[in-house]
Amino acid sequence: MTDRPHIGETGRMQAESVEHAMLRAVGDWLGTSLEPRTLSLAGGIRVEVEGIDQAETVLVQLVPTSGQPKSHHRNKAMADMLKLVWLRSALSTNPRAVLCISEPLARFFSAASWPSTAARDLGVGIVVYRPGHPVEQLV
Repeated sequence: MTDRPHIGETGRMQAESVEHAMLRAVGDWLGTSLEPRTLSLAGGIRVEVEGIDQAETVLVQLVPTSGQPKSHHRNKAMADMLKLVWLRSALSTNPRAVLCISEPLARFFSAASWPSTAARDLGVGIVVYRPGHPVEQLV
């Protein structure tokens, strides 16, 4: 049995995975290269981020889903949004925060929904990934 290649220093994302495809699509949209990384913060805190550029000016979290999304998918998106807001305040680079969701989750982020309003108020961009298409910004 051979191991599949992984990207980034965390070793958690396979090169052929939907997560990697999402990360590449967001990077293309932003015009930068993104990779998973473990960040070391003040106080010895270590935290993994699913996408960050070399200069630490962009942070990305991914929420891939297939099929009918459930409330736990929305809850993961909210937890990732909180993580992005917290990390942005913890890094001296004040990076742009982007949450990339797969298309089935877009219904939870309609223009009038509280998650979209919260993202807008907190300065977190929400983009939708559809295989074979450029990402689309919702917020």
